[in-house]
This record gives sequence, structure tokens and C-alpha cells, in this order.
Amino acid sequence: MKKLLLTFSLILLSFFSISSVNASDADMRNTYMVTWTIETHDTDLFTDTLNEHMPKMLDLWVNGTVENVYLDNKKSEVSVHKGDVGKVVFFIKAKTEKEAQNVLNELPLVKKKVASYQLTLVGVLWLKQY
Repeated sequence: MKKLLLTFSLILLSFFSISSVNASDADMRNTYMVTWTIETHDTDLFTDTLNEHMPKMLDLWVNGTVENVYLDNKKSEVSVHKGDVGKVVFFIKAKTEKEAQNVLNELPLVKKKVASYQLTLVGVLWLKQY
């Protein structure tokens, strides 16, 4: 038991001493959860805007700004209603909330006022703090 505890302690010590060397290189962007509320009753406008929106989201995902996109595949409505909760949630990485807002405000759903977003600060990846 003593040997196991000593081994575990050495592993933890080496983990923190090695990872602290890399802390200065870590990208300390915050992560924000993005949820959506639909702001229109016009299903055609929503669908057309979504078709413009998706390539821009893909670009953000490819460059590492957006990650972990989740789809509620149980929602299969053909029509939309103002006040509906969007069926996609994702995380955006930004140094500040304002930076995240600037990125999101350039997306077609926001620019055309088809949907609004809510940001919730999730934090920084904890391993990069050491």
C-alpha cells in the first residue's frame, strides 16, 4: 500500500511539474456554451438563412473557434415558431465574451435577426491551467 501511494504521488508530482512548463504556451481562451432562440415565425426565411449559416459555422469549426457541436435529433419540426429553442448547441472559444459576441454577430442567423443567442461561460480547459 505504501509503495502504491508513493508511486501515485510521484506520478502526480511529475504530471504537475511537466505540465507547468507548458502552461505559458497554453492558449488560455475561455469556452462559452452557445444556445439559440428562434426569432421568427417564417419557416422559409429560417431555412434559407440556415443554408447560408452552415458553411460559416463549418469554417469556425475547422479553424478551432467552434467545437463540440450537438444536435437534438429528436426535434424534427418542419415549421419554426418565434421563441422556439434552437436544436443545435455548441461551444465557442474566445478570450472574452465580447470577442465571442463579435464572432457570433457576423453569422447570418444573427445578422438577419432570425435567431438570437445566449452565451454561458463554461471556463478554461482545466489541464491547461497547470
